[in-house]
Amino acid sequence: MVCDILNRLRNSWLDFSVATLNFLANVGIILPYVLILFKYQATHSVNYLVAIIVFYVARAASVFWTKHLDLKASGYLLVCLWLGAFGSLIFGLTSNLLAICIGALFLGYTSANIWPYYLTIKLHLTDNTDFKLKQMYWLIFGVLGVLFALDFALNLGYQLAFILLALLFLAALPAGRLLNQFSLAFYDAHHPDKPQPFKLWRVLVFAVFFVAIGLLTLLRKADLQIALPYVLGVVILAIILLNIELAADWRAMPANKLRIVNRGFLLSFVLLFNSFFGYFVFGKLGMYIVFAIYLIGFEGGHPLYLLISHKDTKRAALIARYGLIIGHLLILTAQPVFYIIGLLLIALYVGFENPAINDSVYADETSDPDMAIVHKYRFSTYGGLLCQLCFFGLLVTISAISHLKLMAFFNPSSTALKTTYQMGMLWPLAGLSLLVSLVTLYGQRYFERLTKK
Repeated sequence: MVCDILNRLRNSWLDFSVATLNFLANVGIILPYVLILFKYQATHSVNYLVAIIVFYVARAASVFWTKHLDLKASGYLLVCLWLGAFGSLIFGLTSNLLAICIGALFLGYTSANIWPYYLTIKLHLTDNTDFKLKQMYWLIFGVLGVLFALDFALNLGYQLAFILLALLFLAALPAGRLLNQFSLAFYDAHHPDKPQPFKLWRVLVFAVFFVAIGLLTLLRKADLQIALPYVLGVVILAIILLNIELAADWRAMPANKLRIVNRGFLLSFVLLFNSFFGYFVFGKLGMYIVFAIYLIGFEGGHPLYLLISHKDTKRAALIARYGLIIGHLLILTAQPVFYIIGLLLIALYVGFENPAINDSVYADETSDPDMAIVHKYRFSTYGGLLCQLCFFGLLVTISAISHLKLMAFFNPSSTALKTTYQMGMLWPLAGLSLLVSLVTLYGQRYFERLTKK
């Protein structure tokens, strides 16, 4: 009797742990950033502003410099959970600048890597075992709701939120160890490549590039007085260095590179640029409306297009592509109804493409399946960073021409500048996004043949 009760409790705890891991993997890329941002908005402390910059750069950089330790994907997942727990705990216990910078580094690494390694292990297990992950989304979202409610009620300035986030990371550790055990059979049959050696020139390019990214991120968060021509020079330098990095990694994946770069570009176009531009279309609710449209499109794209096409994947892909092109044209109007439809069509395309890309990337990787999803997110990050740099370059240019401060776009007080930013930023960036998409849709096979020669 006692043994049965203990077994039930153990199984219930493991179910909760797996659900927590599933939850953290899905929201880990954004939740720590949101909490740090809320903390900064509540305190306006320079320490938390620096922490935001450190987190942002660490998250962007970490996906490029992973897999250099002699660990399997399941081992990296456990590293992510421990770093997430320590990083969250640091933010919950102190506001010391050095400490929270270390915490931001930990959380940045976790945010960049927890989902790729979690998805990698899920794909390993799906292909090689009958292990099924139980999903208890609502229970964990309920825990998150309690987390915020208590913090607001007790006026703790997100300290409790960070401590409870640390506890969630710790609660996910048994699930991480369980997945590690279940994946042993897969690793017995697969021997991943050895970690890539460091190359000094790539380390130097990498360091300079992310210093530039850190400076540009700081300019987006603080009203610093730096001559705009110098800022534009930093943007151009960062674009050059990014393309050097992209060229160095181009042969890391056998296929789908353009699709993945385009995915990253589209994500940044919708979530970053249009989150800010949405203010000029919808007012103060703009960022929330754009984020809601993205979530609906990303989650609903695949099932919706399969439903419309009666599960004919080729027809569904064709409809999604036409929707992507029409979406770009509609958002050029910046009229609320057409703008919403346009963003939704782009988000639906990303949602439709994502599962197909995951399956294709994993199936094509034969030398080291552990790296398949990591490579996907690396190339997606390339696309996202390219979009961000083009966005910032356009912003610097239009700000110089119109004699505006950079922060006038990020912290607007009215929609009076809508036409200026629509013509100077929305139209060129949407046109560039459409061009990248068209090259991807119609040039993928050509580029793959070219790189194999």
